[in-house]
Amino acid sequence: MNWGNKIVVGMASFMLFIVGSGIYMVTHDSDSLIDENYYENSFTYDEVYDSKQNLLDDHAKPVLSLQNDTLTIQFVSTDNKGKLTFKRPSDGSLDKEIPFYTKDKEFKLPVSSFTKGNWSVEIVWKQGDKNYFHNQPLYIQ
Repeated sequence: MNWGNKIVVGMASFMLFIVGSGIYMVTHDSDSLIDENYYENSFTYDEVYDSKQNLLDDHAKPVLSLQNDTLTIQFVSTDNKGKLTFKRPSDGSLDKEIPFYTKDKEFKLPVSSFTKGNWSVEIVWKQGDKNYFHNQPLYIQ
């Protein structure tokens, strides 16, 4: 086999690799970072913005602390009702949504059943007549 044939075989192998990679990426679309309901969520963006602004105006940012296998959320005021959304950046199938209600300023949640690693925690709650929204990264060991 001369050098001309080797170049043709090498180029054909490379083209097959590129075509195969393209087909694999198209058929195995697993981009979990894209919100499936992005169009519907865009309609409520004003509410989310107002909730974030309420958080800043009222200095109501909650404090999250992880001790052993318990996540403690310390709120600024009492009577908080809402939901916690745990989003896993690397695998959207592990996302969890947990409703909560607390009479006092503290809410505790056991996280021993959660997969260890990076999470994004979204807290959406209502206190009195105001809505609040807070997003924070969390690393569970």
